[in-house]
Amino acid sequence: MNLTPVFASVLAAEIAPIDYGKVFGACFLAVTLVALIAFSLRGLWLIFEKAGVEGWKAVIPVYHHVILTRLAGLSAWWTLPLLLVLWWGWLCQRIAKRFGKGVGFGLGLTIPGTDLYFRTALAYDKSTYTPNP
Repeated sequence: MNLTPVFASVLAAEIAPIDYGKVFGACFLAVTLVALIAFSLRGLWLIFEKAGVEGWKAVIPVYHHVILTRLAGLSAWWTLPLLLVLWWGWLCQRIAKRFGKGVGFGLGLTIPGTDLYFRTALAYDKSTYTPNP
């Protein structure tokens, strides 16, 4: 299938000058979102490797939560109540503790928005994983 006519028709479409900002904003948002997801997955990959787990397992959406529960020293069945916020906070506290971090760091891993920063900090700092803290 030749996609050249499809792309040519899209490029030849008339876009009002007032819509240039909207198109640019949507493209910028999409690129930023993809970059943040890639950056977050890279951090999770490095955390897995620090703990002795293959890094590729961080890319699989639900399976990486199973691995996170195992890193926290729990059975994989604890993944089922994943949607509960209290459980997520408790899990993040246990992960932080096993990497030698405190309660504040665990709270940073728990809160959406700050979790990207704290996950990246955990991935790139010199801390080591201890299975039994």
